[in-house]
Amino acid sequence: MKLLQLTATFGCLQGDTLEFGPGMTLIGAPNGSGKSTWCAFLRTMLYGLDTRQRDRKGAPADKNRYRPWSGSPMEGLLVCEFQGRVLELRRTSASGVPMGDFSAVYQDTGLAVPGLTGETAGEILTGVSQEVFDRSVFFRQTGLAVSQSQELEKRITALVSSGEEDVSWTEANERLKTWLHRRRFHKSGLIPQLEAEEAQLQQTLTQTASLRQDLAQLQARAAGLRQQKAHWESRLSMENDKFQTISQRRYAEAAAELDAAELQLQTLLARQQADAPQTEPDPDELEEEIQDTLDDLASRRRLMTGFVTLIVLLTLCGVVLFAAPHVPQFPLQLPEIPLLFLAPVVGVLWLLVLLFTLIKSACDRRDTKALDELRALLETRQQEDSHLAQDLREAQIRREHAQKYFEAVSQQSGSGPYLPPEAEACRASLHQAEQEIAQIQGQLTALGDPVLVDARLDEIQEASARLQGDYDAIEVAMEALKEADDQLHARFSPQLSQTAAGYFQQLTQGRFSQVALDRSFNVTVRETGALADRPLALLSQGTADQLYLALRLAVADLVLPSPQACPLILDDALLSFDDDRLAVVLHLLTELAEDRQILLFTCQHREFFMLEDRPEITTVTLPDF
Repeated sequence: MKLLQLTATFGCLQGDTLEFGPGMTLIGAPNGSGKSTWCAFLRTMLYGLDTRQRDRKGAPADKNRYRPWSGSPMEGLLVCEFQGRVLELRRTSASGVPMGDFSAVYQDTGLAVPGLTGETAGEILTGVSQEVFDRSVFFRQTGLAVSQSQELEKRITALVSSGEEDVSWTEANERLKTWLHRRRFHKSGLIPQLEAEEAQLQQTLTQTASLRQDLAQLQARAAGLRQQKAHWESRLSMENDKFQTISQRRYAEAAAELDAAELQLQTLLARQQADAPQTEPDPDELEEEIQDTLDDLASRRRLMTGFVTLIVLLTLCGVVLFAAPHVPQFPLQLPEIPLLFLAPVVGVLWLLVLLFTLIKSACDRRDTKALDELRALLETRQQEDSHLAQDLREAQIRREHAQKYFEAVSQQSGSGPYLPPEAEACRASLHQAEQEIAQIQGQLTALGDPVLVDARLDEIQEASARLQGDYDAIEVAMEALKEADDQLHARFSPQLSQTAAGYFQQLTQGRFSQVALDRSFNVTVRETGALADRPLALLSQGTADQLYLALRLAVADLVLPSPQACPLILDDALLSFDDDRLAVVLHLLTELAEDRQILLFTCQHREFFMLEDRPEITTVTLPDF
């Protein structure tokens, strides 16, 4: 394939066109003018745009990085020569998918190219997949290093073996390793999982057998305890019947005694009310009458005493009046009272005293008699009330005792006989045994049916044996694959190393003569005449870039030889080369351009100065260069 023309609306490019010569084309442009954009556009036209790619921190997806600055839809045209005919490839944006629409036609007829689609265009035209394209013929300033790739390995394997490109030791080895790790990887994988499950099932069976043995012992113990419990319950039933009979008899006696006491108390209360008629005074009234009678006697006694005292005083006064005139030297001059007058008066007075005395005596005898009768009646009533009160107190005490006895008997009849401590211990032991039995039965239920566990264990053992056989077979296969790969590597590594050594020797002007490359594309070099190899880390940056360029050219020659030559694309890949080695590289590229197309993008003018006397070189300068 040879590139003829590119027209792009892509990133900073807005309908810009770039044309290429048949051999080497030198494109000059300053930094930021779109050199890398043209390279990315070419890759997109060949292999399409990955719209599933997502933005990452500091690295936006290509669909966002190269969105046209003008806001126009992303689109482009690639004109190339393939198998002697000129093709036009178009990619346009459709239905919101950038570069989602693809067409490929012959320029002379406008007919569609059969078998060429948006997905297969790049691989058909270049002869390699995008991954191999990036690692072989696409040179970038920051991507000169050659890295391992399954696609690149397939391509190299096809060249040195059967020619089939579906064989990759790395891919096969990774697939076998994946299968191997799926079965066992340290403590993970299917086999350790089955082994862990087998150990768990074995532990389950052991635990089930132990629990069943414990369950049998507990059930036998519980049966004995149930017999003891039945014996104690039978005994308790008999004692309870006896106790109920006695309690009923005591209850009846207590109820009868309480009823009798209550009846007696009510009878005495009725008698107390009946013995107190409304016509008879009560003891308080009797006491008042007695007190009134005593007061009358005392009043008459005081009145009689005062009356007698008055009569005595009057008598003494009459004697004094009668005798005073006859007493010589008496201080008072009193008239003389005749005796005949005085004597009758005194006599009348003492007759009154006698009369009053008789009346008083008669009244005193009457009141004394009434007083004695009242006292006798009061004493009788007090005695009767005292006896009645005593009977009431005794009746109340009897009722209280009967009530307490009745309540005590009622409480005893509700409590019933108690089991002895041995019976309670038997009941507690049986309850604990039943709880343990229920717990063990629950554990057995959780552990599952032993028959199913045994069946599952057999399945696991069979699966584990099968997987272990697969594991052993995979290990044997990986060892055989490793031996075959070592033989294959011994075939392509010298060829690639020899080709890279020739390029590297030419680029370093004979300083280095040997290049050694292992499977992972780790490189060591040897200087001409030296005995020891030097690792890549000990080389300068410029020498390392020259070595990477030599390896890239060798890989391109190996995977895309001259009959299938695909253009080499270099995007500022020679910046670190000094002028002398740059001249050597340009001379080598011009020689290679005789067999394949080379596109060299640069931001420097020295390449133009060095190639200005080479008319076969096509030069293109972008604006502002």
